[in-house]
Amino acid sequence: MRSRLPLTALRALDAAARLGTFTAAAADLGVTRPAISKQIRQLELDLGCRLIDRSGNTIRFTQAGQDLSLNVGAAFDQIARTTERIKRGTAAPKSLRILVDRDFASSFLAAHIGDFLVGNPGVSVEVTAERNGRFRLDEDFSFRIFYGYSGAQPSGDLGEEMLCRWFDMPVCTPDYARAHVGATGDLIDAQILVDANYDVWADWFRLTGQTNPGAATGVTNFNETSLCLSAAMSGGGITIGDTFLAFPAICSGILVVPFRFGLESAQSYAIFSRKSDPATPAETSFRGWLFETVRSHQNDVRAYLLHHRITTIQRT
Repeated sequence: MRSRLPLTALRALDAAARLGTFTAAAADLGVTRPAISKQIRQLELDLGCRLIDRSGNTIRFTQAGQDLSLNVGAAFDQIARTTERIKRGTAAPKSLRILVDRDFASSFLAAHIGDFLVGNPGVSVEVTAERNGRFRLDEDFSFRIFYGYSGAQPSGDLGEEMLCRWFDMPVCTPDYARAHVGATGDLIDAQILVDANYDVWADWFRLTGQTNPGAATGVTNFNETSLCLSAAMSGGGITIGDTFLAFPAICSGILVVPFRFGLESAQSYAIFSRKSDPATPAETSFRGWLFETVRSHQNDVRAYLLHHRITTIQRT
């Protein structure tokens, strides 16, 4: 049978744990300091154990007090998220908030989200671009989309569904390829553009068997793949482009793939959503649309690789 502890007393305990003093907890709840102390004392009587060590002026929780306050706080947070979703649903029953890796947001989602909006009139979408892996767990998002190794991301209340892997290939402008890629596939006086957060050049040379020029070539480091691609499109060097960010420029001819090798990523893009929150109709529609759009994109990529006889090697 579920234990029925007084809600007022639980609120007093939560406020004391969050704010650190009975005085601050009393001000937060609009009651007197003795009232906070009395409520927590009643909890102790109901539970038959001490929750707070009253030997000093500051609040010091016992182990039982810590366990209860942490779980009570989590429960109140869940209630707050649920009520916020209900309020948003009343005002805008078709609203979505999505937290997305910045490169995926700019290179893929922004290019396709219009199709979703046209096919789902009345749906409001708020897209927030963030550095990969910054989940902002204290905020309420319908979905989070990031890349990484499967199962290595935050778990808890977040469920993870893999969207797809991608392919990494060296890319540069046609003129740069003619000037810096030799007939045998060697790089000649090339400037290698590197994303310091995702550098797969060493793997590419090792797995494809191409000659690594090492110190014989120049290297420029950036902190985002999109910056590497911008430099490559301006003729500034050769970089590794993945098939989400670089594919539009490859298809348009702005960039070319001067080698017939690519690497399938060891990591993957995934979509994360709260397991405790039932999906709204708008969320169900978005999820289905996203998986179908990614599947179609991957089919186009594989057709391109096949047509141009580009061999892909899986990284582990």
